[in-house]
Amino acid sequence: MSETWLSRAAAVEARTRDLRHRIHANPELSGQERETAALVAETLMSLGLAPRTGVGGHGVVCDIAGGTPGPMVALRADMDALPIQEETGLPYASERPGVMHACGHDGHTAMLLGLALVLAAARDRLRGTVRLIFQPAEETVAGAAAMCAEGCMDGVSAVFALHAWPGVGVGVIATKPGPVMASTDTFEIVIQGSGAHGAYPHLSRDPIAIGALVVTAAQQIVARRIDPLEPAVITFGTFHAGTATNIIPAGATLTGTMRALSASVRALLPRALEETARGVCASQGATCSCTISTGVDPVVNDPAWTALAIDAARVELDAGSVAELHTPSMGAEDFGVYLRHAPGAFLRLGIGDKAVGHDCRYDFNDAAIVRGITCMAAIAEEALGAAARLSAP
Repeated sequence: MSETWLSRAAAVEARTRDLRHRIHANPELSGQERETAALVAETLMSLGLAPRTGVGGHGVVCDIAGGTPGPMVALRADMDALPIQEETGLPYASERPGVMHACGHDGHTAMLLGLALVLAAARDRLRGTVRLIFQPAEETVAGAAAMCAEGCMDGVSAVFALHAWPGVGVGVIATKPGPVMASTDTFEIVIQGSGAHGAYPHLSRDPIAIGALVVTAAQQIVARRIDPLEPAVITFGTFHAGTATNIIPAGATLTGTMRALSASVRALLPRALEETARGVCASQGATCSCTISTGVDPVVNDPAWTALAIDAARVELDAGSVAELHTPSMGAEDFGVYLRHAPGAFLRLGIGDKAVGHDCRYDFNDAAIVRGITCMAAIAEEALGAAARLSAP
């Protein structure tokens, strides 16, 4: 009887864990992933593979051809870290002040390398080619577009990603068809009022007070202009104004993020925000300008490929290790860019009750490594078979 994907994943657990700790100790910010990419390429080449480097910045793409010709499916991991000072006290904690892996990207990259270890030794089981995509700059939602522009999705029939998720049982795979992550767009509102001495507010058009009204009024957009059954978020993240306690400034700048799960709501939010800001400012004798910066699409899982991923994981793991999500997240991910080029699914990998992502105490849970690799291997094999059937005359 041939080895299972689970047993093959267990055989590479120690090496994958060591790779993860090495990556964790040497984090690199978005667009600066030189050493991480070099480690990825070095590991892949040690398996006799021929990775392509420098894709979309520091991205790495590597194809593993199976024993039988066929279609191509892709699996993606992200490599970048965050500008956070680590406070875990771990023996492999970040050696770079102010930078740490606080979102599990070290685990994602290591597990995809672990998958390469497994697939390189089991090519005969594959009917087609598995493409491994190691992506830079996910945290700035710029890396996916850059890699796709340089052809990383050319010829791909389906694409998948696995993301560490606190609060889900260790090693549990969770996903759902349809929207699973939100779109993200950012805004800047610059209010122009008029300044005055703090003792004489009636002589000013106070941009701080007006800005506060804008923040409050903007919350009515989601509450009263969006269908209550449609998720949406408008969050103000910065409010800059003034230089001294007794001076009313002439201007103020507010910035923030807008999130949605549907194209219609995403299109409405910037229009409504600008209308609201301009209306509030006009009512107070001030003016404003609004600048919207388009981010990334929502991540919307294809129903058929999501069902395939769930079934593949259930067959290789026990049934209790796979769960269907009931609600999406309003967090954002640039995986939706890949889904413009091919259908696929974004899955969560439970890491238990760890600190939430983007926290200084966060650490990926090594106990999830084997199940993560197993899940990806099973999905790759089943997706190749399904893609072959779909392309058959």
